[in-house]
Amino acid sequence: MESSVSFRGATGRAWSFKRVEAASAWARIPGIAIFAARDSFGWRIIKLVELTGREHDVRPLWALANAERYGAETVFVSMELKAGHRAAMMADLEAGLSPVLNAQEMSVAIAA
Repeated sequence: MESSVSFRGATGRAWSFKRVEAASAWARIPGIAIFAARDSFGWRIIKLVELTGREHDVRPLWALANAERYGAETVFVSMELKAGHRAAMMADLEAGLSPVLNAQEMSVAIAA
């Protein structure tokens, strides 16, 4: 099922993502996940979420469940180990794309 797709942020940079099975262990990978639905022009971005790579971080799973309510059926993941790079990537993508749900719409308390 793995296939590569590029999404462009506001800077014009193309960020490479791999399509993964929703039932796989994608939430344990440090990086960025995009939840999307296929439409007549390509992919409709529902939500972007940062993946910390922490084993018990449930935020990505809750974000997927929320995105599925809005039609998301596909998960794309881009691995990025450095938190600073993930933050810059998220900012660029959110500024360049028009997700149905933005990052601030869902907050879940987590233990540090």
